[in-house]
Amino acid sequence: MNNLIVAIGVPVTIICVLFVIGCVVAMAVPNDVKYPKVQNYTLDQQWEHDPLLFSATDIEPMALAHHAEATDADGGSASGKW
Repeated sequence: MNNLIVAIGVPVTIICVLFVIGCVVAMAVPNDVKYPKVQNYTLDQQWEHDPLLFSATDIEPMALAHHAEATDADGGSASGKW
């Protein structure tokens, strides 16, 4: 059994160490990939994207008839300060 552990364990350990060294070298060496700068949206710009609906449930459409009076609203609610 000890011979089997040595015969399998040593090559697996060497391969793992080589992979770790390779990952460290790959992260340390800068590559020449340039990503485009993402422009931040400000309120003075025109919004050019389609509207999105974020919901906690899969109910379509997510509009209730009397949302303000509803005590058990499907999907919950959200609020925030702007």
